[in-house]
Amino acid sequence: MLCSSRSRVRPGPAVGRPGVHIARVACLAAAVMMAWMSPTWSEPYRLGPQDKLRIKVVEWRVGKGEYQEWTALNTEYTVNAAGAIALPLVGEVPADGRTTDEIAKIISDALQKRAGLVGRPDTAVEVIQFRPVYVVGDVERPGEYAYRPGVTVLQMVGIAGGLHRITEAGLLRLERDRIAAAGTLESARLDLRRTIARRARLETELETELEPGNTIPMPPELRDEPDGARLIAEETAVMTVRRDALRSQLAALAALKDLYGKEVQSLDGKMAIQEKQISFAKRELKNVGSLVEKGLAVSSRELTLQQMVADLESRMLDFQTASLRAKQEIGKAERDSVDLQQQRKAEIMAELQEARGTVEQLGAKLQTSRALVDEAMVTAPRLAIERSSRESQAPLYSVVRRIGGVSRETRVEEHAVVEPGDVVRVDRAPVDASVPAPHQAADREGDRNGRWR
Repeated sequence: MLCSSRSRVRPGPAVGRPGVHIARVACLAAAVMMAWMSPTWSEPYRLGPQDKLRIKVVEWRVGKGEYQEWTALNTEYTVNAAGAIALPLVGEVPADGRTTDEIAKIISDALQKRAGLVGRPDTAVEVIQFRPVYVVGDVERPGEYAYRPGVTVLQMVGIAGGLHRITEAGLLRLERDRIAAAGTLESARLDLRRTIARRARLETELETELEPGNTIPMPPELRDEPDGARLIAEETAVMTVRRDALRSQLAALAALKDLYGKEVQSLDGKMAIQEKQISFAKRELKNVGSLVEKGLAVSSRELTLQQMVADLESRMLDFQTASLRAKQEIGKAERDSVDLQQQRKAEIMAELQEARGTVEQLGAKLQTSRALVDEAMVTAPRLAIERSSRESQAPLYSVVRRIGGVSRETRVEEHAVVEPGDVVRVDRAPVDASVPAPHQAADREGDRNGRWR
């Protein structure tokens, strides 16, 4: 905690004024604390955005003979992005680039003027948290880190995990990725070849249907493949089995149709004989009827013949019904045969469409797997070479510091002291490198110890 330039207590006898001693002890303790926390800079620390401050204001009250705290102001403040702090009764106080002593004086003067006091109140400003330091470049964990007074560049690199290293575990992981990608590639190749052979078989089935002796032509994609002939032979066997199964179903329907056809022929013969019997019975009934009218025959004989004719006609209707039913079954067998072939063709077309889509998908998968294998085969050796090369390279350190609103970068040694808000950059370069890294400007301002002019 830094006291203002007006750190003297008001004149007067010390005896009987314990508040005076308390204030002196508090100011001394604050000074010791600030000396311990502040970095060992040759110049006073200049505040900047993100710095966190604790402000304490006290006023000597002559009438009471004691110090009175301004509790409304005694709290913690953060320098905002505009480089200012906002205080009650005072308003915004520009803090960017100022020291704590300067801020304390500004606050004391503003309070004296605002409250119309005869004397200025005493103000103490303490930096309780410095703005962070950023570590970027060739380190394990680049990012934002809390500032520690007196920390060096090498210590900040250590906080960030040290220099970036390519470990054996990383190389082993790349080797596992390469093996996995190679397995995926070979699986995609096999699936693609099988699907191409299946597509060729479906196209042959769709074109030739049930023609005997048809063969599957060799697809252009399989002509140079060592297992192309085997895959086509397997698909030919599948096609033969499917064709034989379809033929068997169609043959069964044809046999059923032939059976019903013979049944229709048999019924036609029976109906012809039945027609003759009906004709004979009706002729005899007519003769008996004429004899009954003349009284030469009994009526019972006529009744018996009438019943016979009715029975013969009923059986004739049964034969006709059975014939119609058999013809209906013949028509059903014909429809089933046509439906079976149409359904078979629809299934082949659906399978062919699916196979063609699968070929396209597997082609894209094959290209992706091949790219992954190529990348793994190239990346792993490159990283091994890079790791070997890194072992012969020395780290280069530079610090970017904002001075007067302008960011300046300079090359520094590893033991250079870092200030709050600095950006520590780590690069790699050969040990005998005498030129800056590509991102560094040739007209840097500053020396190798991190001091800016």
